[in-house]
Amino acid sequence: MLKKILKTLGVIILLLIILVLGFFWRDSVSDKYDITISEEKIPTFTPISIDFNHQYNGDKSLPIAPSALIDIDNDNIDEVFFGGGMNQEDAIFAFRNNEFVNISEEVNLPTKGKTTTTVGVVSADFDNNGFTDIILGREDGLRIYYNTNGKFTEKIIDTPMNAKSNPAGITVGDIDKDGDLDIFLATYLKKELMEGQTIFEDYTYGATSELLLNNGDDTFVSITKAAGLDYIHNTFQGVLVDIDDDTWLDLVVVHDTGEARTYRNNGDLTFTMKPNPLTKKFAYPMGLAVGDYNNDGLVDFMFSNTGSTLPRVLAEGDIKDASLFNEKWILFRNDGDFKFTDTAEEAKIADYEFSWGCTFADLNNDGLQDLMVAENYVDLAPNKLFKLPSRVLIQKEDGTFAPTEKESKLVNPHYAITSLVSDFNQDGYLDMIWVNIDSPALAYLNEGGTNNYLQVDLGETISAQGAKITVTTPTKKLTDWLVTGEGLASDQTSLIQFGLGAETTVLNINVRLSNDKEVNVANPKINSIVDLKSLIKDSQDTEEVLDTQE
Repeated sequence: MLKKILKTLGVIILLLIILVLGFFWRDSVSDKYDITISEEKIPTFTPISIDFNHQYNGDKSLPIAPSALIDIDNDNIDEVFFGGGMNQEDAIFAFRNNEFVNISEEVNLPTKGKTTTTVGVVSADFDNNGFTDIILGREDGLRIYYNTNGKFTEKIIDTPMNAKSNPAGITVGDIDKDGDLDIFLATYLKKELMEGQTIFEDYTYGATSELLLNNGDDTFVSITKAAGLDYIHNTFQGVLVDIDDDTWLDLVVVHDTGEARTYRNNGDLTFTMKPNPLTKKFAYPMGLAVGDYNNDGLVDFMFSNTGSTLPRVLAEGDIKDASLFNEKWILFRNDGDFKFTDTAEEAKIADYEFSWGCTFADLNNDGLQDLMVAENYVDLAPNKLFKLPSRVLIQKEDGTFAPTEKESKLVNPHYAITSLVSDFNQDGYLDMIWVNIDSPALAYLNEGGTNNYLQVDLGETISAQGAKITVTTPTKKLTDWLVTGEGLASDQTSLIQFGLGAETTVLNINVRLSNDKEVNVANPKINSIVDLKSLIKDSQDTEEVLDTQE
């Protein structure tokens, strides 16, 4: 009888805990903000089928599902790569005749078997043949799928990692300007070695990420220690991008149960960690969005976090000084010279919910970057019952953001990892995919509007990685960067979108490549794709600035 009573009490206590957590889950809607937004600024979308349902092995794999956009055949339309779970093959889809078609066999996508999980992926042209390759990570290391005329062949990369580390996010770039692509490989502790998810102050707990220098023949050597990047911490991802506008690719690193780190590239294969608003503090930064949200020509960063979903006392874990803990979403405004201000509260995004991958992109072509943030955690029990919507935050003219996922018809009922954005149907407006773990991917076509746009296709050659693109109109300058790794264990398009609003003239496009060369295009035609792939490839073989006129 006593056993029965205790069992009943246990069930009641469990239900009460679920109800309490459910209250927090439902109550994290940021209603303290003024989230009104004019109807004409709200983009609307139509769902379209894409037949990929990720399969997650929670006992053996990290809770991430990688994805990438890659223009396999150079037709200015992205294909979509999905990384498969342990018992599932990877897949590639093409948008054809208004539907997504699985073309994995057509492009000779190598099979991976059922003993490993694909956990990270980016696309880049490693061999500089004009076709974009795929580099991906699995538990046993990295491999490159070389693309030759739209067909893939596999090369396994000898990946130096310590025995307890598992690959996670990947970012690539030419860190030393020697004409080949180097790799920063974020790593996370292997699933079987994990002891908890709220461990902050055990500085021996975690994995060791690697900076891999290309030897010039797509073999790599670890320079992690020599570069000043040796540390122990679970890391979901990093991004190589020029933070201080000195043309060298710097590094942003996202530590789970830790800080976001910003490293300056010294130009001599060493990096120096520079302080930022999260330095020596604690948070759960997992996703990373990269862009110029305030149009000042400097690269800004948004970091996801646990947000207001979980009770703070539970999220603090083993932190001794709770005043150092930040559970809110984080927005680094770049003030120049490696100085940042966290403007998340000012932009009205600080107090949202538990989140994963995040992406900056202009969904309504008004010239302001919007923010897509994935939500719901596949390994958190209350999330089985209480689902967050995943956020689509449209930027208003005053620099604040308002959620429109319901009005935009982009509510995601699944376990989201990141969004992917690209113009699949070539109507000048960005379409979107929610990449989900242990649940189906969701694809949507943007219903468009009347705003003008310009699309700049850089391709993914070596010098294009990390490139800064500036579009000048009679009234403004718009800036973006081609980076690898934005989102979470994922990779965005190389077709860079600039919304022009009512502007009818573009004076100039300037592309500053990572090899210090520049490409300029005067008077490009609006509402068009400016294809610069051949010019950028040519720039790698010349010392001159290349100028052209549309």
